[in-house]
Amino acid sequence: MRTSTLLTGLVLSLGLGSAVQARQTTALDFPAVQVKDTTKVLPDTVEFIPVETDELIQDRLSCLEQEIPLEFNKQVRGLIDYFTIRNRKYTRRVLERQPLYFPMFEKYLAKHNMPDELKYLAVVESALLPKAVSSAKAVGLWQFMDFTGRDFRLVQNHYLDERMDPEKSTEAACKFLKQLYRMFGSWEMALAAYNCGPGNVRKAIARSGGKKTFWGIYPYLPKETRAYVPSFTALIYAMNHAADHNIKPLNLQLPIETDTLLINQSVDLKLLALQLNLPEDQLVNLNPALKLKHIPANAANVALRIPANARPLLEENRLAILDSARYRTPVRTRQPLPEIPASMLAKAEAVTPDSTSKRMYVVRRGDNLSTIAKKQNVTVEQLKAWNKFSGNNLLANQKLVVFKPETRELKEATQKLSPEPQLLASAEETTVSKHAGPNAENTPAENAATATVTAKKAVVQKNKVEKPQTIHHVQPGDTLWNISKRYNNVSVEQLKKANKLKDDELKPGMKLIVG
Repeated sequence: MRTSTLLTGLVLSLGLGSAVQARQTTALDFPAVQVKDTTKVLPDTVEFIPVETDELIQDRLSCLEQEIPLEFNKQVRGLIDYFTIRNRKYTRRVLERQPLYFPMFEKYLAKHNMPDELKYLAVVESALLPKAVSSAKAVGLWQFMDFTGRDFRLVQNHYLDERMDPEKSTEAACKFLKQLYRMFGSWEMALAAYNCGPGNVRKAIARSGGKKTFWGIYPYLPKETRAYVPSFTALIYAMNHAADHNIKPLNLQLPIETDTLLINQSVDLKLLALQLNLPEDQLVNLNPALKLKHIPANAANVALRIPANARPLLEENRLAILDSARYRTPVRTRQPLPEIPASMLAKAEAVTPDSTSKRMYVVRRGDNLSTIAKKQNVTVEQLKAWNKFSGNNLLANQKLVVFKPETRELKEATQKLSPEPQLLASAEETTVSKHAGPNAENTPAENAATATVTAKKAVVQKNKVEKPQTIHHVQPGDTLWNISKRYNNVSVEQLKKANKLKDDELKPGMKLIVG
């Protein structure tokens, strides 16, 4: 299902492997306090932390065992010491959240005729935090990956993620665990598959020579999964015998009775809470599946949980309350555009948009996308987009489409500035001036030389072509840096100054002055 969970990652990072190691660390972390007879010690200043024997813990586990085996060994002992000695805060916090979720877990497990102990799996997965997100992007109480969530019809869109819905995700987790149990015939193996996926469990079975128990395939499982089932066993013990280890929850989170309101309009949850005389964040906390603090206008049939005691007030003034709580999109004030000099506007009008010429590149042996992109002054992302590639593999003699920027004015200017037409035109004009003679067009003889020189200057000026302004159309994957390299190494700062850019952000379709 995934390769990372919140709890097992934490346990592995601390390197807890054996009971001996845990007990030795305990001695270091909690040195004996020597107090003289004259010293007064307040009752709550020193916390008493019992360390139980292996025999006592094993006996307690055997009493807790029901349908799922709770095996005791050095790995389990090390994790029990972790939850009862080294990380007592973690155990205390999950005990505080237990009343909020365990009754609901028990209801769904009974509905599917599954072992009641499976409710502790959510503690291993998410520490009973409905909005928990792991490093592998698994989400919710039961840590579903996005694709697994979709397999079990958990909706995921821009405003809703049902992997964070406590009830819907619990229903999906029950179905998934039951599916895994049918696949492997063992709840311990189902738990391992829930963590690392059925494929990895099958591989471990094959490597072990066909063993089909968790402890039989233990050495062949991924490192994190090896700590997964022992963590499950250790947490069952720690949460049931917390009082024996002097761990007491401080602030119990108790469930409240809720009702469901069907919403088909935009609603600001904070405004609605204000209208219903509720704490500001209560509706947000009751609906963890909502990714936003409002319901957008395009949402339909959204089941919003509200406290049951707020229903009478809502029924009396439903239309007025919902209208007052309507979400209004914040108005974004647009900053005035900077004034552009008239000279620059004139130039801009004279320049026609860039065109791109399509070229074909034949792949040679030893070529790769990176070297080709460098040769053609484009990016690898552009090559992939133009040729609809998803990977990086190329074949010899394969033809690739490459687009090169080309300015129409540049082409026309090149044609006008080609040497032969200019020389011919200049020769004709010079010849006319030369053969016109001193009295041509009533020009006095003494001014003939001056007229000839003036005619020559006029010819040169007439044949001068203004240097065209080059415009680049930004394409997907473009950056100021690669655009600067493509156009005669113009600097990034010059590009930003010419185009009055405040930062390096570009959007496809933008027009940039590059020369």
